[in-house]
Amino acid sequence: MALQKEEHAVLTVDGEIDYVLERKKIKNINLRVKPDCSVYVSAPQRAAVREIEGFIKAKSKYIKRAKEYYRSCPKIKPVELEYVSGETIKLLGTEIELKVVRGSREFSERKGSVLYLHLKDTEDIKRRKRLFTAWLDGVCREVFTDIMRDVHGRFSEYNLSFPELKLRTMTSRWGSCHPYKKIITLNRRLIEAPRHCIEQVVTHEFCHFVHPDHSKDFYALLQRMYPEWRYSKAVLESTVVL
Repeated sequence: MALQKEEHAVLTVDGEIDYVLERKKIKNINLRVKPDCSVYVSAPQRAAVREIEGFIKAKSKYIKRAKEYYRSCPKIKPVELEYVSGETIKLLGTEIELKVVRGSREFSERKGSVLYLHLKDTEDIKRRKRLFTAWLDGVCREVFTDIMRDVHGRFSEYNLSFPELKLRTMTSRWGSCHPYKKIITLNRRLIEAPRHCIEQVVTHEFCHFVHPDHSKDFYALLQRMYPEWRYSKAVLESTVVL
C-alpha cells in the first residue's frame, strides 16, 4: 500500500505554515523541519487533521526558529559521486580525496586524507562504486559500533542488550530502531558528520529502547543521557543534506 502524502497549510500565531503530511503506521505525530525550510509531518493513519494542526500550532515557535537557523546557514547541496580521482567525500566532518589507481588487483586503502581505489579497469564506474561502497560500509560499521558501545555503557541501569547494527541509505531519517527485535538501523550518510552528531543519533535510538515513543519521558531521558543533543542535531542537519 502506497503511503499518502498531502500538502497542507495551517495558520498559527507565527504565521501560515505550509507542510507535507505523510500518513504511516505509527502511534504518534512527528514533525521535522528540513534544511530547505520545508516542514514534514508524519502522523497515524486515523489522526484527525485538527489534531495534526493543533500539534503544528504548538510547535510553531520551534518551526520559526528552525527556519531562521537554516536560512542563516550556507547552502550545501548533495553531490552525486562519480568515484573518480579528485573528488572529495566527508568523513567524520573532514574531507577525504579520492584517487583511482590502475593495478593488478582490486582493493581500497586510506593514507591520511587520501582514499586510493586500486582497480584493474579504472574506467568501470560500477566497479569503482562497488569498491568504494564496500570500504565505506566497513568504516561505518567500525565507527558506528564503537559509538554504540560507548552509548550502551551509559544505559547500564536499564540492563539493555547490545543491539544489532544495520546500515541503510535513507533520504529522510538519520536512524531508526526496533526495540523488541533489538536492532538499530543507521543512515550511512551519518559517517559524513562529526562524531558527536552520530553520538546524538545513537543516543536518541537507545532512548527508544526505554521509551518507544516521543513522550516527555523520552525527551527527559535524552536530555539526561546527552544534554547537548539539540546542538549536535542542529550541526548534523546543517552539515549533511539528505
